[in-house]
Amino acid sequence: MSSVSPRTEPTDEQLAAVIATRENSESQWQAAQQQFEVLYARHSGKLLAFLAGRVRRSDVDDVHQAVWERVWQHLPGRFSGGNFRAWLHQIARNYIIDRSRRRTTDQLEDEARFDDPRTTRPDEALVESERMQALEGCLRKLDELSATLVRARLGGEDYDTLCERLDLASARAHKLFHQAKVQLSNCVKRALE
Repeated sequence: MSSVSPRTEPTDEQLAAVIATRENSESQWQAAQQQFEVLYARHSGKLLAFLAGRVRRSDVDDVHQAVWERVWQHLPGRFSGGNFRAWLHQIARNYIIDRSRRRTTDQLEDEARFDDPRTTRPDEALVESERMQALEGCLRKLDELSATLVRARLGGEDYDTLCERLDLASARAHKLFHQAKVQLSNCVKRALE
C-alpha cells in the first residue's frame, strides 16, 4: 500500500511571495489576485472581529475594506515574511489611529472654516466632474453584480440588506466589493493620467 502525502496549503508567506510579483505580467497579476483571495478568506473573519471591538459598528465594513486595500498596496514591499496575521492587524491598528487623527484634524478644520461649503471653485468642479465621468466609465467595465454592489454601497445600503436582496453570502459580498474597489481605483487612476 502506497502512502499519499497530504496536500498542504501554501503558507501566508508563500501566498505573499506570489502577490509581490504581480506587476511582471498579466498571468502573474491574475495569480496574485487568486492568492490574495486565499489570504482574504483565511483572515477576513478574524480581522472583522478584531475591528468590531475597536471602531463603531457602522464603520466596521468600511475600515475592513480600507485595511485590505492597504494590504494589497503594501504587501509587495512591506511584508517581509513571518506572521501575516500580526502584520495585518498592525496595519489595521495603524489605520484606526490614522483615521482617528484625521477625524480630529477634520473636526478642527471644519470648526475653523466660515465659508459656505456649498461653493466650489470652477477648477475644483471641473476636476470633480472628470473624476465622476471616469468613475462612471469604470463602473460600466465591472460585471453586473459588482457594479450593483458598488452602487448600493455608495448609496448607503448596508451589507446585511444587500446580501439579503442579492442572495449573497456576506463574505462573498465583502470580497466582491473589495475587488471592485481595487479595480475601480486602478481604472480611475489610469483614466485620469
